[in-house]
Amino acid sequence: MTAHFPGPAFAAQAAAQVDQAMRSLTQRRNRHITIHRMRKAIRRLRSLLALCQPGLGPETDVIDKGLRQLCVDLSDLRDAHVVVVTAGGLALDGGQSIWPAAMAKLAARREKLLAKALAADPDFASRRARLDTLAQAIEALPWHHLDDSHLAAGITRSARRLAKAERRAQQEPGADSSHHWRRRLRRLRMQYQVIRTVRKMEPSWKGPPRDPHYASIHALNIQSDRLGRLQDLHMLRTHLKRIDVPPAVRKRMRHRLRAEIDSASR
Repeated sequence: MTAHFPGPAFAAQAAAQVDQAMRSLTQRRNRHITIHRMRKAIRRLRSLLALCQPGLGPETDVIDKGLRQLCVDLSDLRDAHVVVVTAGGLALDGGQSIWPAAMAKLAARREKLLAKALAADPDFASRRARLDTLAQAIEALPWHHLDDSHLAAGITRSARRLAKAERRAQQEPGADSSHHWRRRLRRLRMQYQVIRTVRKMEPSWKGPPRDPHYASIHALNIQSDRLGRLQDLHMLRTHLKRIDVPPAVRKRMRHRLRAEIDSASR
């Protein structure tokens, strides 16, 4: 192993994401925002673990499944919040006459889902306990075994999976393939970002080379944001089918969404 490899710094970054997720689950105010922050922290944590997995061993895969389930458990709440925010953005952008009624119903559905989740798991105590168990397993991983070759293997794997998802999205355009492509983009971007953070902490460490096809964090950000916008619009279109609005208003909303989706797809 390279003598100066900053394994403890990667362990510290993992612990920081666990802490962010735990604090978000603990907060009682602005639940929808804190749920979003918790899911983002877990995505960053999962990306870091995938990057380091070649050196941390198979236990990482078990931990990842537990972290993924925590996100999946709250995905309906996240989606319900996103469609309200997306509709609000369209209302501010010249759609004041058609979106307020829909937004009110979408917001009511969002609050109903949150109340149901908290009734089943008061203050998210069960989820916090699960996260604490996973945190202990993460801390016990053999971070001292890591070296540059493990990170290089992790980057190569992520870049290969991203290329595959990109080809699929181009060959089979649609909401599902675009969403899968975005997830792969986001993972590689987060892995580059954590490497950059550790390099700032450990200036003597150069880190592994970037994949030549996906070397720019800025380019990954732009593409990920575009696909994220597209995903949010598709999600809003799906959720609008579940609420009751006058036919004329629904027709105008569909027309507006079609135009926004076409714009985001280019």
